[in-house]
Amino acid sequence: MRNSRRRAGTFGATLALALTVAEMAGVPAARAAAPLVVAFLPASGVAGTSVTITGTGFDDSSGATGVAFNDTAAPSFSVDADTQITAIVPVGATTGPVSVTDAEGAGASAIDLVVTPSPPPTIALFAPSSGPAGTTVTITGTGYTGTSVVKFHGRNASFDVNSDTEIVATVPMRATTGPISVITPGGTGTSVVDFRVLPPTPHARSVSLRLRWRLVAIGRVVAAGGFDACGVNVPVIVQRRGHQGWHGIERDVTGARARYRTHVSYRAGRYRTVLPRWVVNGGHDLCRRAVSPVRMRP
Repeated sequence: MRNSRRRAGTFGATLALALTVAEMAGVPAARAAAPLVVAFLPASGVAGTSVTITGTGFDDSSGATGVAFNDTAAPSFSVDADTQITAIVPVGATTGPVSVTDAEGAGASAIDLVVTPSPPPTIALFAPSSGPAGTTVTITGTGYTGTSVVKFHGRNASFDVNSDTEIVATVPMRATTGPISVITPGGTGTSVVDFRVLPPTPHARSVSLRLRWRLVAIGRVVAAGGFDACGVNVPVIVQRRGHQGWHGIERDVTGARARYRTHVSYRAGRYRTVLPRWVVNGGHDLCRRAVSPVRMRP
C-alpha cells in the first residue's frame, strides 16, 4: 500500500512537471472548438423573421460574434444560452446555410434556410388624415421591415420604422394632397385614401428700423401672439431706395431677443428693413412678409 501511494505521488509530480515544461516550451493549449449549428426553426421565412438556432459553443470563452444567413449578416441576434441563439433574417438574404461565428471560427448548418420573397407592404390607415408640412403621421399596415422610402404624393419623407406594422413619417415641404406610399424590398404599398395637405398656419409680424451714427441699422421683430419662431433666428434685409427702386444692401439674422444690428455704407437716402416670407417648424407655420417704416438719412 505504501509503495502504491509512493508511485501515485511520483506520477502526479511527473505530470505536473511535464505540463510546466510544455508551457515553458510554448506548446499551445487545446483550443475551443468553433460553433456547431445543429438545427434551426422555422425552416423558412421572409426578411425580418425571427429564427431560433440550436447547436453548441455559442457562449463559450470567446462567445458568438456574428450570425449570417447565406453570408448576409443578421442585423441583430441574441445568445440565449451556449446551445441557442435567436437571430433576425436580414433584408437581402437569400436561401442558404445559417452560420455562427466566434473567435475560434465559423460553423454552418448542413441544410439551407429557405428565404421566401417578402410580400409588398400594405397601408391600412394613417393618422391624422390631414395637416400641413411638418405634421407627424403614424402609418399602420403590414410588411414594413426593410422600408427604404416613404412618400407623400410622390415627395420623399423622413420616417422611422417602429415595427413591421407601424411607421412614423413627417409630411415633407412642398407636399401636396395625395396618397401615401411605402417602398420595401417586397414592392410598393399605396394608401387607398389621400392624405390632405393643409396650408401652413400664418403668423403676422412687424419690424422696426433705426439709423444711428455712422449708419448702424438696428431694429426688432415682433411676432403676433408672441410666436417666437417668427422673430428669433429669422433673416432680415436692409434696403436702400435707388433710381430703379428698392434694393438690398445688407442682410442679417435676428438673435435670441429677436433683434438685429448691422452696418451699412454711409449714404444719404431712404432706408427700410424687409422680413421675407419665412417657413418654420418643418413647414407647419408661415411667418408673413413684413416691411418697416421708411427712414431718411440726409
